[in-house]
Amino acid sequence: MLLHDPLCIRRRDVLVPRPLGVHDRDRTGRADPQAVALRAEHRPVRPGEVAEAGRIVAESYVSLPGYPHDPTGYDLEIADVSARHEDTEVIVAELDGRLVGCLTYVADADSPFAEHGHPDVATFRYFGVDPSAQGAGVGRAMVQWVVDRARADGKSKLHIHTLESMVTAQTLYTRMGFAQDPAADADWDGITGLAYVLEL
Repeated sequence: MLLHDPLCIRRRDVLVPRPLGVHDRDRTGRADPQAVALRAEHRPVRPGEVAEAGRIVAESYVSLPGYPHDPTGYDLEIADVSARHEDTEVIVAELDGRLVGCLTYVADADSPFAEHGHPDVATFRYFGVDPSAQGAGVGRAMVQWVVDRARADGKSKLHIHTLESMVTAQTLYTRMGFAQDPAADADWDGITGLAYVLEL
């Protein structure tokens, strides 16, 4: 982040998001999505945050209309950040001192969490934004973090799966340049995972 970034302040040589001000709000007084997203800090999850990060992911999934609940299986998996944060990069979004988003970035095709076998392809999984922060641009900023990171890692593609019930996520991916890849759709015991790919 540039030192002259107007959305940050300098504190002991560390750039931190400045408090949301009047210029960060629209005419109705609501927070402007772009301003909020740019102020969020994206960083690796800390050991003491895995439970909260998992709660955010699980709550964002199970609150979706039409989500195929699996309380003894997948619902537990998406919440179990501790099971994957040492073998992947679990990234959180922090805004105003609290976590508001979490995703798992997988760059290694040999990772047990990879959904592909191509060394030049990256993916991200278990992506959720706290329902209280949805619609503020946090999710888009997190996906952009992944895009930038995958490019920096020299990947040629970013490949993901999303559920049919995740309509908002599908719209986001399309707006960010992802294209559907029906040939790579997944079938998880009768549940369809829609494949999307972004050429980097």
